[in-house]
Amino acid sequence: EPPQQGPRKSVRFLEGARTPIVRVGFHGARINTPDFFALDALTMVLSQGRSARMTQNIIEQGLAVEAWAGNPDNRYAGMIVLGGSPNEPDQVKRPGATDDEKRAAYLAACDSLERVLLAELEKLKTELVAPQELERLKKLNRRDFIDRLRSNESVAGTLATLEVQAGWRYLNDYLGNMDAVTPEEIRRVARQYARPENQTTAFVIPGGAASRPPEAYAEVRSISGSAAAERELFKGSLQNHSIYPTPAGWKHPLSFARHPHRVDYPEAVQMAIGGAKVFFLPDHELPLIDMTVYVKAGAVDLQDSKAGLADLLDTTIIRGGTESRSPAELAVLLDDNAIKMGVDIGLEETAIKLSVMSADWEKGLGILQEVLRRPRFDAKVLEVAKEQELADLGRQGEDAQAVAMRESMIWHFKGHPYGRDPLAAIRVIPSITRDDLQHFLASHFVPADMVVAVSGDIQPGQVRESLGRFISGLPAGAAPQRHLAQPSPTPPVLTLIHKPGQVQSNVVALLPGITRADPRYWKSNLLMSVFGGSDSLMYTRLRDDLGYVYSAGFYQTAKWQAGLLVGIIGCKGDKAGEAILETVNIMNSLHQGIPGRELELKRLDTLNSFVFNVDTKAELVQAYSRYAMRGEPLDTLGRIQDSYFAATGEELKGLALQLLDPRKIQIHVVADKTIPVKQPDGTTRSLEEDLKATAQALGIPFREIELR
Repeated sequence: EPPQQGPRKSVRFLEGARTPIVRVGFHGARINTPDFFALDALTMVLSQGRSARMTQNIIEQGLAVEAWAGNPDNRYAGMIVLGGSPNEPDQVKRPGATDDEKRAAYLAACDSLERVLLAELEKLKTELVAPQELERLKKLNRRDFIDRLRSNESVAGTLATLEVQAGWRYLNDYLGNMDAVTPEEIRRVARQYARPENQTTAFVIPGGAASRPPEAYAEVRSISGSAAAERELFKGSLQNHSIYPTPAGWKHPLSFARHPHRVDYPEAVQMAIGGAKVFFLPDHELPLIDMTVYVKAGAVDLQDSKAGLADLLDTTIIRGGTESRSPAELAVLLDDNAIKMGVDIGLEETAIKLSVMSADWEKGLGILQEVLRRPRFDAKVLEVAKEQELADLGRQGEDAQAVAMRESMIWHFKGHPYGRDPLAAIRVIPSITRDDLQHFLASHFVPADMVVAVSGDIQPGQVRESLGRFISGLPAGAAPQRHLAQPSPTPPVLTLIHKPGQVQSNVVALLPGITRADPRYWKSNLLMSVFGGSDSLMYTRLRDDLGYVYSAGFYQTAKWQAGLLVGIIGCKGDKAGEAILETVNIMNSLHQGIPGRELELKRLDTLNSFVFNVDTKAELVQAYSRYAMRGEPLDTLGRIQDSYFAATGEELKGLALQLLDPRKIQIHVVADKTIPVKQPDGTTRSLEEDLKATAQALGIPFREIELR
C-alpha cells in the first residue's frame, strides 16, 4: 500500500441512526514487529483498565459516552484506532429543534470529541509514560493473557487465529515482547505513526435524509450445515496428508463416529458461612481465583417509581469509589493489582464478580467488602452516569432487533414487573439519589440472600476462613421477602413498528412456555432445537430452501415465574409476512409428528456438545450456585442429559401440540412499512398492507405503534 499523502475525512449522515460515532485511524505496524508491540502498549495506556487515560480523562469527566483506543492484529498492515461516541448535545434535547439543527449539533459534538481523543494521543508524543503506569499496564496485560488460557475453546481459537496472522509461536514470545517495551519507544511510535498526513477520520451522524426508497436486499449465500448434510460432498480418503503426523491412537477429524455418553461432573465442596451458601471447586491449573456472589435481588424488586435504579447502581458502585478512596484512587488500586471486579444487577438476581491472581486473594476480598459496605457514589460520577444512561436509553431506537424485543416483552408481560418499559427510566433516573442507591444496597445485598461460588488456586480451609471475614463485614439483616406473582396471559397480536429507511425486516415472535421447574422443560428444549435451533427445520426452510432470511431461530428461555419461547427472524424487507407464515406452517407440521432423522441429529448434536456448556471449574461451580439460588436440584446437569437421552418423538409431539400454538403467537416487526411487496398475481402492495393480510391469515389482531 502506498503511503497516505494527507489527512482524510468522511462524514456520513445516516437515516435511522441515533448514536453519533467517531473513528480516527492511523496507519500502523504489522503484527509481530517491534513497532507493533510499542503501539499495543500505547493503546493500552489510553484505554486498558479502569485507570486508563481515556476512561479517567474523558468518560469519567463526562466528556463522552464512550472513548477507547485499539491496535488490531493485522497480518499485512497495521492500524491504530481511536473511537468513541459523544454526549447528546443540548441542542438535540431542545423541544422544537429542527432536523438540520440536530445534524449540525451532532456534527459539532463529533468534531469536539475528535479533538479530545487526539489530545490524549498528542500527550504521548511529548510526555514519557511513568514507569509505574507502564508496569501497571503490563501486569494487566499478563492477567488478560492468562485469562485467554482458561478454556480449551479459547486456546484453540487463539492458536487458530494466530496461525493465520503470524504463526502460533507468536504466543510464546508475546509477553516477553510486551515487557520489553519502554516509555521511550511509546513516545517514538506516537511521533512516527500519529501524524496528520497518516490520519483518516470517519463520522456517522444521525439524521440522514431518505433520498430514495430502501434498496433491495440481496446476498450471496454459501451452503449451510443443514444443506450440506443432505449432500455427499466428500468421496476421497480420510488419510492424513498434512506435514504433521497423526499421534498414535488418534483419528483424522473427519473419521469420528459420534457415540455420546453421559458427562459426569465433580461435586462441589459445600459450606455454610455467615448465613450464605458457598460452593467451591479447586483448580490449580492457573494462578487465578474466581468468586461470584449471587444475590436474590434485581429490577423486579423495585417499584415503578425507581425504574432505572438497578442499572444506575451497577454502573456507579465501583466507578464511584468508596468512603476512603476516591474514584480515581480505587481505579488505580484495582489496576495495580490486576483485580477484575464487577456488579451486574439483572432482572431477578445480581452477580457480584471478583477475579484475582492467587497472591492477591485477600486484598481483592478486602477491596470488594469495602465497595459493598462503604460505597461513596461520588456526586460527579453519579451525575455523569445518569447522563450516559439517559443517552443509551435515547439511542435504543436505532437497533431494530432490540426495539422488536423490547416491545414484545412489554406486550407479553403487560402489567407485570417482567414487562416494565425500560424507557420509563428516562423520567425516573434524574431523580434517583445517592440515598436511594444506599438503601437498596443495604436492604437487599445481605448474606441471607446470597449464594457464593469460588473456584481456583486455593485450598478449602482458606476459602472458609477468608470468606468468614468477608461475609461478616457485609450488612446484616433478614432477607427481604419477594412477592412476585406469575404473569397473566396476554392476547395474540401482530404489531408493526415503522422504521423509515430500514432495509431488512426484524421480527420477534413470542409464545408462552413452561418454567424450569416443569420436569418436561429440557425435553421442550430439545423440541426447540429441532424446530428453531442451528440448522433446524425453521432455519433450513427459511434460508436454504426459500432464501428469505439471513438469520432465523426459535429458542426456549425462562424467568423464575414464567417460561417463554422466543423466535427471531432477520429477513429481506419484503419477506417478513411470508417468513412468518412459513414459520407457522412448520409449527403446524410438528403437530403431526417429529421427523425422526432431525430428532436424532439434534439429540446427537446436543449431547456431543454438552461438555462445552460448562468448560471450566469456574463455570461449573457457578452453575451449582445458580441452581441453589433458584431452588433447583444440584444434579440438574445430569437430569438435562437424561432428558435428552430419553426423549421420544411422541413426547415431543405432545409438547409441540401444547406449546407451538399459532393461536397464541405475539409478533412484533420493525421495518420500513413502505417497502413494496410483490404479489403472486404481479401486483404490489406495501409491507404494511402485507402484514395486515398476514395477521388476517393467522386470525390475530393487527396494530401499529410508534418507533420510540
